[in-house]
Amino acid sequence: MDKRFKPLSPGEELQVRRALEDELAADPSMPIPAVIRKIRAALRLTIAEYAKLCGVSARTLQDVEREESSPTLATAEKLLRPMGMAPGAALKPRRR
Repeated sequence: MDKRFKPLSPGEELQVRRALEDELAADPSMPIPAVIRKIRAALRLTIAEYAKLCGVSARTLQDVEREESSPTLATAEKLLRPMGMAPGAALKPRRR
C-alpha cells in the first residue's frame, strides 16, 4: 500500500471499488492504459506493488501507463485481473 495513504477499512475499500466500476462503465471509450492507471490509483498501490500483484515487471507497467508501449493481450489480462476485468470486456467486471 502506498505509504502516502492511511489503510482503508474493508467497507471503504468496497466503496472505492464500486465507485471505480461505475466510473469506468461511464466512459467506455477510455483506453486500456488509462483504465489500468485508474485501477492502480484507486487501489492506492505504487507501480512496484501493482506490478508485483499482477505478475509483470514494474518497468512494463510504467511503460504501459505512460503509453510508451502497448501491452500484449496476456499483459493486459494480468493488469486488469485485480478488478475482475478482461480486455474486450474491460468496462464490465466479471461477476462471480
